[in-house]
Amino acid sequence: MLNSKTYMLIAISTIVLTALALILVPQSEVVNMIILASAMLLTMVVPIVVINVSKKKHDDAISELGNELKTTQSELSNIKVRFAEVTTLDELTGCANKRHFMDVLVQHRAMSERGTYAFTVAVTQVDQFNDIIEQQGLGRGNEVLQLFSRIIKAALREVDIIARLDTDKFGLILSGCSEEDALRIINRINELISQIQVNDKNDMKITASGGITCFHGTESAEELVEHADEALSFAIEAGRDRVAGYNYTTPGGES
Repeated sequence: MLNSKTYMLIAISTIVLTALALILVPQSEVVNMIILASAMLLTMVVPIVVINVSKKKHDDAISELGNELKTTQSELSNIKVRFAEVTTLDELTGCANKRHFMDVLVQHRAMSERGTYAFTVAVTQVDQFNDIIEQQGLGRGNEVLQLFSRIIKAALREVDIIARLDTDKFGLILSGCSEEDALRIINRINELISQIQVNDKNDMKITASGGITCFHGTESAEELVEHADEALSFAIEAGRDRVAGYNYTTPGGES
């Protein structure tokens, strides 16, 4: 757009040219001079106007592209966040998924190898999950899993990790915990689990079983989960509603 200084220069030029034409040019040629001066002014003004209009359109286009770019970047950022959540979280319970759990477990194992850091791995599940599915359907079973995971989260510290490893099976990484500490935590969780009511009649008691194992310096992340899972199987075979520890055997064969 033309600014105020440009308009002023055009106006002054017009006045000066007109005055000079009236003073210096014979009366008979004044009209011709005015026409010529007007033509010259138009020759100057029109390109300026065209350039300013084009510049305005160009600036508007750049501004619009800038806004679209910001919007696109914002959408991409949101997609990235959602994708990160999808790749690390279980959709039903909001816990970490197994893949993320194993990644974190590898990190804990590495920290323990570098110093005196200790941690315990636990695997726990709802004992009556299959019965709930058969009697009340998958929807009610999923609700119980969601409540189950919330109870565990409430009992854990911020430094601990909970993940859904399988349909009704959850893995825990208890940071800085010995096997005795982990046993107390899991037993406390089981006490809270027993308060779950699955229907109005409350004729089905909910219990949980768990298996725990500590890192002894040689097991891989996969082996730690396997050992905790074996301890869970032992707890189930022993009657459920209990926690069992893994009977670790050193590579040399000694317990």
